[in-house]
Amino acid sequence: MRVIINEKDVKLPNFLIVGAAKCGTTSLYAYLKQHPHIFMPENKEPCFFSFAEQDENNATDTFKRLWVIRNFDTYANLFEEAKKSQIVGEASTTYLYLYEETIKNIKKYHPGWKELKIIIILRNPAERAFSHYLTDSAGFGMSFKEVIEKWKSKQLSRFYNYIDYGFYYNQIKAYKDTFDQVKIYLFEDLETNSTALVRDIVGFLELDTFFNIETNIRYNVSMDSKKKLLSNLIYKNNLFKSIVKILLPKDTRQALRNRIVENFSKKPQLESHDRKFLNEVYKDDILKLQGLIDRDLTHWIK
Repeated sequence: MRVIINEKDVKLPNFLIVGAAKCGTTSLYAYLKQHPHIFMPENKEPCFFSFAEQDENNATDTFKRLWVIRNFDTYANLFEEAKKSQIVGEASTTYLYLYEETIKNIKKYHPGWKELKIIIILRNPAERAFSHYLTDSAGFGMSFKEVIEKWKSKQLSRFYNYIDYGFYYNQIKAYKDTFDQVKIYLFEDLETNSTALVRDIVGFLELDTFFNIETNIRYNVSMDSKKKLLSNLIYKNNLFKSIVKILLPKDTRQALRNRIVENFSKKPQLESHDRKFLNEVYKDDILKLQGLIDRDLTHWIK
């Protein structure tokens, strides 16, 4: 979408993948990037419309990140290599959770905002919260039970408040009330038939749906801090591997590696009592949401 800003011809997104976090947005980004008529920048998650023109020195906790873009010209430069035959898009999950400031900034900085196409993918909010926690757990050392207790007592900061991310109703309603073209998918659709889901998105973007897109790989899959450490120790070059290689014969190293992998290969699961609590927390929001998006979501609260 080409627009004129301050007498300068710039290319801004035709579509945005706005979230939700830990619902498959990284996979969607990687899949759509394969289409020859879609341009998506290397910076998958610039988050510009959530943090436009904010002072980086005053950025809040997790968003003191190198890839977060706060300057409009820098943001517009992300798309300057797009070909004339391509539409452009980006995927920033903050856009759903921080919907109020994001929508305000989209209207402020994107002259063609009324024509924007919005793509949203949602996941069972209890599962989403736990997956998000697993991704960040190496950074703060709390158990998920502690996260829930701190949420109850309102002690979590805004960006580590994994539970609040999952109250989708107001987020979705704001986008549907603001934009004419909003497409909503579920994470389980991505898991059961990713090819059909991606083809539907490409059709929504009014592009050739028969272009072959490889959708077998899952991106940004959650793992807890122990599993991350294990993966780094086993699969990356490091001092630990060098020492073990000197001290132990090859057969012993292989046996040790197999045992470690076996012990840590099971993905952490959300405890049944935590799931029950979260299902009750989200119940009313889910029941409202299913009417808003016309999808049966009762399986999320069973």
